[in-house]
Amino acid sequence: MNRRTAGLTLIELLIAVAIVAILAAVAYPQYSEYTRKARRSEIAGVLVEEAQKLERFHSRAGQYSDVSGPPAFSHVVSVGNAFYRIGAERKERTFTLTASPIGGGMMAGDACGSFVLENTGRRDNLGMSGPASVSGCWGR
Repeated sequence: MNRRTAGLTLIELLIAVAIVAILAAVAYPQYSEYTRKARRSEIAGVLVEEAQKLERFHSRAGQYSDVSGPPAFSHVVSVGNAFYRIGAERKERTFTLTASPIGGGMMAGDACGSFVLENTGRRDNLGMSGPASVSGCWGR
């Protein structure tokens, strides 16, 4: 009586589960960092786009801050995206855009911290930690 049963033994099943767990343990951190990098690139693009809009506004109004007199010119700065909020400090001849991670979100506590872009084109990151660099955070 040599009958062969179809299916998996318990040992085979445990080995398969262990292999899947090891692959997941290696892949998840890499996937997580990949999505963080994509979010950083996205907010860097939003900041550059907003700076271009402010430059166009400056061409029409002659200054970066809103003009109340006739003719009135104003520009509403983007609020950001689902992961970062954008704040703007606009003066007559300068502006500074700052994108800060939303607390409790995916990017909260990110090594790159907050992104800063000035009218001169200067890029910086406030609150960087670990091995992060400005050029790495901005995707250069």
